[in-house]
Amino acid sequence: MVDDVHRIELRAKSIEQLRSFLDGADVDLGCRPVARKVGGEYVAEIYAPLPTVERLRSTRSAAGITIKVVENASEVGRARQAEVGSGNRFAARITPRGLGIKE
Repeated sequence: MVDDVHRIELRAKSIEQLRSFLDGADVDLGCRPVARKVGGEYVAEIYAPLPTVERLRSTRSAAGITIKVVENASEVGRARQAEVGSGNRFAARITPRGLGIKE
C-alpha cells in the first residue's frame, strides 16, 4: 500500500535555514518551488507522505523550522477526480458544453 501524499508547510526565519533543512531531504517541492516571505518568515511547501515528514522531524536539524501538515493532497485529488465524468464526451461528436471555446 502506498502512503497518501500530504501538503506540508515549512517556515523558517531565514532562507539559509530553509535551504539547509531541505538540502538532501528527498521531498517533492512541486512544479515551481518557491520560498515566499510572509511577515518575517520564509515559507515553502513540500509534498511527502507522513512517515517521511516524521523522519524529517526526527533526523534533520529542525532548529528554527516549523513543520505544519496542511492537507492530505491525495485525498483532495481523489475528491476532485470524483467530480469528473467517466464518459468520453467526444464520442458522439456533440460539441462540448461549458465555458471553454467551442471548436
